[in-house]
Amino acid sequence: MVKQIMFGFLSLFGLSAQASDMIELSQAAILNDKNYSYIIIDVRSPEEFADGHIPKAINIPLSEVSSNLDQFHSFTDKEIVLYCRSGYRANKASGILTDNGFSKINHLEGDMLGWVKSGLAIEK
Repeated sequence: MVKQIMFGFLSLFGLSAQASDMIELSQAAILNDKNYSYIIIDVRSPEEFADGHIPKAINIPLSEVSSNLDQFHSFTDKEIVLYCRSGYRANKASGILTDNGFSKINHLEGDMLGWVKSGLAIEK
């Protein structure tokens, strides 16, 4: 099941997020908390990633998701949060992962456009 994650509120307080739960953008820091169990995957191109990405994100372009399933298996103890520019590629990537048996897949609602619009930090 793919959940829409808006960035981190309920989990901050130890509550589990259901598929219909929305997490407030103002709590985005939870995604970058080293003690939390999220791994953030940017499925945009390497060039887009280099132009700016969510701090601590790992770049695995959509075109390489299928060929990197072993790398995703190394994240089995974490929730995987996918994002792209606007949502299309992250949705495609979540479908590939779900079809290959992954169940802890989340899609960052708003993707990079929402992150930037909200004025949240990016790395280059």
